Amino acid sequence: MKSTSIVAGNLVMLALLAPPAGAVEVFLNGVQITGARDQVIDKAKVVLDKNGNVHISAPDYKVREVGATSTTPTPPPAAPATSADLHNKYFVVTEIPRPRATGYQVQVMVNNKFLRTLGDDVTQYVLELNNYLKEGTNTVSFRALRPAGKAAQSTQASDYFSVVLGEGKVSADGTLTIDNVLGEFKVTAIDRGEKAQTFTITAR
Repeated sequence: MKSTSIVAGNLVMLALLAPPAGAVEVFLNGVQITGARDQVIDKAKVVLDKNGNVHISAPDYKVREVGATSTTPTPPPAAPATSADLHNKYFVVTEIPRPRATGYQVQVMVNNKFLRTLGDDVTQYVLELNNYLKEGTNTVSFRALRPAGKAAQSTQASDYFSVVLGEGKVSADGTLTIDNVLGEFKVTAIDRGEKAQTFTITAR
């Protein structure tokens, strides 16, 4: 049976994954942890998407699957937070018309440091980058790959996984508006193998 290990500093917490059918899905730093129990996650940002799924962003934590075998390369350590005081807000926003259709995951890297893995399980995921950018020139890279044993559930190019990088703002009611698209990375259900692209942006 597979279990999930959530690591914060030297503290390791284990919980069996046994989600009931039709349950709301829970993600920690882009990794699904639905069914994890007896966990306390401090200093976290929680976002509920339009499907009711819960997205928890907690830079001090990482997730490991115990007992699962995979040939997917392990990403490098997460990018450290920066102290840059930027005037603009920078975001990565996913768009997935049909969740799980492509079978892809997309790794996000900022200035060659791994930040997060975004799955294709939800129609939209929003990731703010300001804590990881420095003032001036930065690189934001996307790497799409299918985990071992996972295949596309569609044969249509119209089923895609799009990742938009842009400047934007969040209104008082929580609505995000992207004012300036700085780049778009896209893979489809008919793509094969790994895909990658890097964008150079100037953070202000």
